[in-house]
Amino acid sequence: MSIIYFDHAATSYPKPKEVIEAVGRAVNLGNPGRGGHFLSKEASRVVTDARYEIASFFGCESTESVIFTKSATEAVNLVLKGFPWKKGDHIIASGFEHNAVYRTLHFLEKTIGISVTYLQGSEAFHKEKIISNITENTRLLVCTHGSNVDGTLLPADIWGGVSKKYKLKLLVDAAQTAGVHPIHMTDENIDYLAVPGHKGLLGPQGIGMLLINNKETLLSPLIYGGTGTFSEHPEQPNELPYRLESGTLNVSGIAGVHAGVKEVLHRGLKNIQKHEEEMLFEFLKQIESIPEVSITKPSSFPDRLPVVSLRVEGLDVHEISVILDEHYNIAVRAGLHCAPLAHSRTGTNNEGALRISFGYTNTKDEVNTLIRALREIINGLLG
Repeated sequence: MSIIYFDHAATSYPKPKEVIEAVGRAVNLGNPGRGGHFLSKEASRVVTDARYEIASFFGCESTESVIFTKSATEAVNLVLKGFPWKKGDHIIASGFEHNAVYRTLHFLEKTIGISVTYLQGSEAFHKEKIISNITENTRLLVCTHGSNVDGTLLPADIWGGVSKKYKLKLLVDAAQTAGVHPIHMTDENIDYLAVPGHKGLLGPQGIGMLLINNKETLLSPLIYGGTGTFSEHPEQPNELPYRLESGTLNVSGIAGVHAGVKEVLHRGLKNIQKHEEEMLFEFLKQIESIPEVSITKPSSFPDRLPVVSLRVEGLDVHEISVILDEHYNIAVRAGLHCAPLAHSRTGTNNEGALRISFGYTNTKDEVNTLIRALREIINGLLG
């Protein structure tokens, strides 16, 4: 069955053959750092090579500061739960947060007694607005780099400039931008970068990364245990990456995301951006001719990510999604997309929205097919 896939904001599809092959080769390797034999050493080489490539790709100062996780959500939790908080500490967040950040911040408010200021609307784009919310207790800035609801692209460099000037730390959630939009941690003064492997980086699911560019703050691990190093000591080691990587690493996932990064480099980030923007604006040009459709425009328009959220007057977005899937073999997503703050801002926090997200593999013919399908569904259900 041939599927037309417009859900790249959730995970990329199809995975490049290079990624699938890399995952397959790594399945039968040994445990990295847990043996002196060939298979263990080969697994260690796979992990080390991936750290180098990923650190270079994102402008991270140290390969040892590339921490492998199971997801960007875990990477976010490593920072937010591992940071040395004390009661009364303050965080400024962009106001576009996914639940990976939002729920974790809510947990810290309830359990530790920190306070969080969420910027409203366009405030996240203006240096003066960010600065005006800084207090003597502010310790961390949290910026969602790109919205998974409406494609809003936030200026991480502005946030980084503020954090550097005021001697704060900056966590950037790059779930929607890694592999889609350029990110250079050193140039943009990003201290912590949370990255999924399975979206723009084209890797498999179940692998993510936390990249750390500032080692002054020692994060507490989420998990304690074996690291393959300093095994004679009962304390968790302080050295990175071991401090934050207890247990057996997902070597297959690491090999897969490494292959995905190389594929992004091969295709060229600018070429990927250009193609996805072409698909996005072709869709927007055609969808405007359907009067029943309303689209949520991003705050960063025209600079934006290749993500569109829409509603159809008189129709349930979930029903449209099901019809697209079952009758047209077109994959989209309907609902709240785990981002209630963004939906509250756009007025779609009741039934959510129908999300169309584009990737490098999409074609104009597929966009045309989607437009025709939406026309037929709307005409069929509304007459």
